[in-house]
Amino acid sequence: MSEKRVVIIGAGFSGCTAAYFLQKKGFKVTVLERESHPGGGCWTRFHGEHPYTIGPRIFYSFNKKVYDHLDSFVKIRNFNTRTISYVEQDDCFYNYPLQYEDFPKMPDYKQIEEELKIAKKNVDDGNLSFENFEKYWISAIGPTLYKKFVDEYSKKMWGIDSNLELSADFKWINRGTPIRDGDTRLFGDQYQGYPYAITGYNDYFLKSLEGASVHYNETIINIDTKACVVSSDKSDYKYDVIINTGHTDELFGYKHGKLGYSGRKIIPIVLPNQYVFDNPDHYWAHYSGDQEYTRAVDFKKVTNNESDSCLLTLEMLSDETRLYPKQTQPDLDMYETYKKDFPSNYHAIGRLGKFKYTGITDAIEQAMELADLIE
Repeated sequence: MSEKRVVIIGAGFSGCTAAYFLQKKGFKVTVLERESHPGGGCWTRFHGEHPYTIGPRIFYSFNKKVYDHLDSFVKIRNFNTRTISYVEQDDCFYNYPLQYEDFPKMPDYKQIEEELKIAKKNVDDGNLSFENFEKYWISAIGPTLYKKFVDEYSKKMWGIDSNLELSADFKWINRGTPIRDGDTRLFGDQYQGYPYAITGYNDYFLKSLEGASVHYNETIINIDTKACVVSSDKSDYKYDVIINTGHTDELFGYKHGKLGYSGRKIIPIVLPNQYVFDNPDHYWAHYSGDQEYTRAVDFKKVTNNESDSCLLTLEMLSDETRLYPKQTQPDLDMYETYKKDFPSNYHAIGRLGKFKYTGITDAIEQAMELADLIE
């Protein structure tokens, strides 16, 4: 057992998981959260009687240990996500991720067919370009499909002028599988699901934080790494170990500049229908054209909420939130500069803390691994 003081910044999946496991080891845990609730975008909120999250937060993983841990807090039902994408120039919906079976339906199929021959040769010869996001996609699927499905959508998603700005790290680009042949699921992981509970993952966050000293509605304004003190707008907190799951640049006073993040605005709309999409296998649609929104979600299918109406959510870019770390090379380089200031008792985990575009399973896994390491 340890009497060490651990301060955790942020009460999302990584912060709550770290709090749970470190308390089990006897650490005195304090959690600082800027919102009025834990969970971040994964916290289930309600529009009228309809539950939703900031984007559909499906759990997917190959890690049984992570799955079993999550399932022990909130029972997980199997959920195989299938999505579609609207291509404005074709005035047509297609499967997404890309499916070979859809290509013959496209008006410019002959051109696509020739470009796919070149793309296949790139794959076979090991000549895929990893110079940047755009060059990777063009080398993997050809310029026509790239323009249809990826170009405008990605620029809307990340709030950038050109996809040449983005890294070509294939580990976060469509999970390394640009074109599928038969399996129409969005994720191919062994464990996929969403909580049975209408409140989604909320009980996971609340149960994980039991016993910890949790402070909501607190904004971090400074960290003194020499004195081992974190200051919020309400109080100062001494620590022996600090775990940051929030914005690194903010914590360090933007001393090396402001890291780029893409934010979201969610517009919830209740409709007098059973579901938004008639096809029971369609859960959400991406929009890759000039529309302001990037995605439309049929949330009733995600949550299994019982109602005579349904909830449509539209997602669009917003500067009001900083949710997704922009994987541009300047931003990645800036984060590496910040890392040089991390003292030995400072740990970064989670999407925001590590400045990586990762998911729920990564956040839980990183927290479990870190809790094992801290003594």
